[in-house]
Amino acid sequence: MKMNKQIFFLVGLIGALAFTGCQKDFEEINTNPNEPTAVSPGFLLTNAQKSIMDRVYDSFWGSRRAMQTAQYWSSNQYSNESRYQYRETTANGAWASFYAGPLQDLQTIIDLNSGDNAADYVGYGDNGNQIAVAKILQAWTFQHLTDAFGDIPMSAALKGGDDTAPAYDSQADVYTGLLTLLDDAMASMTSGSGPQGDQVYGGNMDQWMKFANSLKLRVAMRMADVNASAAQSAAEAALGSGMIIAGNEDNALFNYLGGAPNNNPINEDAKTRNDFAASNTMVDLLASLGDPRVGVYYAPAVSSGEYTGEVYGLDEANAALTPDDDVSQRGTAILAGDLAGIYFDAAQTHFLAAEAAERGWTSILSAEEHYNAAISLSMNYWGIADDAAIADYLAQEAVAYGTAEGAWNERIGRQKWIALYMQGYEGWAEYRRLDFGVLVPCADGHLQGDGSVPNRFTYPLDEQTLNNASWSAATGGSDEITSKMWWDVN
Repeated sequence: MKMNKQIFFLVGLIGALAFTGCQKDFEEINTNPNEPTAVSPGFLLTNAQKSIMDRVYDSFWGSRRAMQTAQYWSSNQYSNESRYQYRETTANGAWASFYAGPLQDLQTIIDLNSGDNAADYVGYGDNGNQIAVAKILQAWTFQHLTDAFGDIPMSAALKGGDDTAPAYDSQADVYTGLLTLLDDAMASMTSGSGPQGDQVYGGNMDQWMKFANSLKLRVAMRMADVNASAAQSAAEAALGSGMIIAGNEDNALFNYLGGAPNNNPINEDAKTRNDFAASNTMVDLLASLGDPRVGVYYAPAVSSGEYTGEVYGLDEANAALTPDDDVSQRGTAILAGDLAGIYFDAAQTHFLAAEAAERGWTSILSAEEHYNAAISLSMNYWGIADDAAIADYLAQEAVAYGTAEGAWNERIGRQKWIALYMQGYEGWAEYRRLDFGVLVPCADGHLQGDGSVPNRFTYPLDEQTLNNASWSAATGGSDEITSKMWWDVN
């Protein structure tokens, strides 16, 4: 027993002496000069950029919902989503993945670069520039979510354990918040280095400034019918900045690679399934206009060699009856592994600027000039390089700005819908806002709603069960696909 006490005493004495002797140089001795003191936020940025696009282009949130609701695609089989019967698991998965994934990753970047230890992260890109890029991508994602669901958690979101049941912001407040987020991002930018891990612009902050202003323009135009003064102020500021996505060289793209795991999700899904064909809604319009993009968007039907769309909104029995070879399937470029994910492109900017001009706001060119530029840029993006063919297309009575059918919102809206192919959520949003027609009722009838194109998606079932108080306050217990967006007044 005496021996044990002596051992414990000696061990304690050695420990105390060791601590006293090392205390002076403890930090220096225990710092490995070959290891970074902080993990690069670039890993978070790369993951966020890819995660956003992976979800937008996946086979459920992207393909079965967006591309079919916008009537770019029809179903070869399993057609219930094209008749507005949406799977609950899709909404649950998308909501959770956006909030817990890229939005939280981006918030971590902001927190790291604005906290007490921000100096530890300046080696991975100027603190202000890391914050700016994160906020721009947050704004893009929050707009994507609010335009799909309506009111969403924003100001109370991304606080981790501090608020596990965040309240919803009204869509009006979300839109105000989007403008603030983008203005804050642009104010944060410096002449220093851009962020590591940036797969969109490689850290080029001039390009991020163009993206921010163009996104600000989109936010402004979407709220133009409900808050015209704020929309005009924001739109004119963006257009007057001289820093917008004006040409395809400025496009904000996520460039996928040819092979897994970094290929476009559409490509990966198509390796084992072929659930989607060309929609007759889109093919018929493109054919009536002699639009050369039809050969990029779709492939000729194998049996006829013609561009033939599958009838939109068939029931599952009728959809399965049509042989795949009898209708146009998706084009080779669309199914390619390296099909880029589009955050924002120049065609959108010019369509938005055309609309601003029509509203009498200060723009850059005339409405007609922006309209023609938008169509030409879309053609170029999809590989149509024949200037004469583009000029002939623009000169058609059904396309030319001065003679195309309908009011300005219909003329711009139809062509914008064509150009927004592969951006299903944007095509659907602009259909709801600009009221340009084109989309048709489900051929075999709807399974949910009132038969019209849905105005929104219902909230995830998980929100009803896990965040019921906030969900109830936002919906009043009425959660329907027929409820309109705040910005949709017609």
